[in-house]
Amino acid sequence: MKKEFDVVVIGGGPGGTPAAIELATKGKKVLLVEKSGKLGGACLFVGCIPSKIIKHSADEYSYAKRKAPVSDSPEKDRGKYWVEIQKNLDHILTSRSGAAVEGIKKLSNLSFASGTARFISNSEVEITQYDNNVYIAGFKYAIIATGASSSIPPFKGNAVNQVLTSETVFSRDTLPGSLVIIGGGPIGIELAQMFAKLDVKCTVIEVMDTILSGVVEPEFVQGITDKLKNSGVDIYTSSKILEINSVNGKFSTTFVDLDGTKRTLDSEQVLVSAGKTPNTSGLNLDSTGITYTPKGITVNEHLETSVKGVYATGDVIQAPKFAHTATYEAHLVAANILTNNSVKADFTKNSWVLFSDPEIASAGYTEKEAVSRGFDVVTGLYDYKIDAVTQINGDPFGFMKFVVDRKSTVIVGVHVFVKDAASIVGEAALIVSKGLTLLDVAQAIYPHPTLSEAYGFLALKMLSGAGRK
Repeated sequence: MKKEFDVVVIGGGPGGTPAAIELATKGKKVLLVEKSGKLGGACLFVGCIPSKIIKHSADEYSYAKRKAPVSDSPEKDRGKYWVEIQKNLDHILTSRSGAAVEGIKKLSNLSFASGTARFISNSEVEITQYDNNVYIAGFKYAIIATGASSSIPPFKGNAVNQVLTSETVFSRDTLPGSLVIIGGGPIGIELAQMFAKLDVKCTVIEVMDTILSGVVEPEFVQGITDKLKNSGVDIYTSSKILEINSVNGKFSTTFVDLDGTKRTLDSEQVLVSAGKTPNTSGLNLDSTGITYTPKGITVNEHLETSVKGVYATGDVIQAPKFAHTATYEAHLVAANILTNNSVKADFTKNSWVLFSDPEIASAGYTEKEAVSRGFDVVTGLYDYKIDAVTQINGDPFGFMKFVVDRKSTVIVGVHVFVKDAASIVGEAALIVSKGLTLLDVAQAIYPHPTLSEAYGFLALKMLSGAGRK
């Protein structure tokens, strides 16, 4: 049996669902296919949402433990607390996904298939539903939004296939007493901090010279490293994993450290956070003219693949891998389908937050990226230790950094490292996306005392020539 659609969207996450809804509301006949049968994608079920739920609970647990008398320490309830976290997590995820499914059912132009889709030509996909119903869906346009999954390097040892990943760690019934985290990137650092607050002994092993290498500004690296170590997290950088083995029910991780010393760490669990692999294997792309590599599907500035009318969004392409960026891409592709490729993707204005403690938030270029793109840059740094809000909160720590084009004084990058940085990065995104200058920002009147007035302070400081390099 064959069914005809205007648009087939493969993937019910933030890179697919918004596009499906927008196109259906604009009169297109749309088929949305999701293999899990649930809407929300990795962000909702195994990524940003569950990690933030656990982070919030871990912060509460850590605060209560610090404030409680020794005799009333919540540490004895650690296991019960994790069970409550899991119940809350399940409730939030189920309700959010359920609400999304109910929402699309109200759209008469939008059909939803719980199952898989594989291409059989440049204009057809085979749909296999979980009720074993199989049919061919013809389309004028298609959007591939299948995301990516954690990749595990080919380490040696008998326990490599037993390690945790960011997709599996949140569903554990119990908390481990100790955890070795392989990978000091954003996911590894977020997990190390949140689990350390839940009294899990965490060790991070990173192959690069520093944690968060190339991700955050160099001025921020030492600060977050110190915060991790002060919370009891051990960090090994410039280290190479040799083996991961299971010995008497425990994990044994062997690696070579910075000094060339061979070390072995025992732990209850090992978690690997070493990058993502695009989910393309089940799509049968070789039956089409779609170009792809191990790094993802190749798209042009309109996010269109090498096959006209077929687009790709989210983690399955080579672009910033954030849920909000995938949603941006989804709306962009919907617009291009409706208006014959009138919109181009622009990732120079992307913003993101690392939910570490303190948070690190960013919009636009890093200093290194700006230089590599030919900008003659000048930078400035605001130290939050002099800030009224951080002093009032009892934590006078943090920085704000501007990356500025020297000639035009346009701010091309804003980077914030302070508690609650996520609450003010929206202003950074607006500054960068609108191409505001130092004078534009300096002339704004910011409320006092707030974290956001640092924008004005730093702009004025740089205009006067102070704090620039």
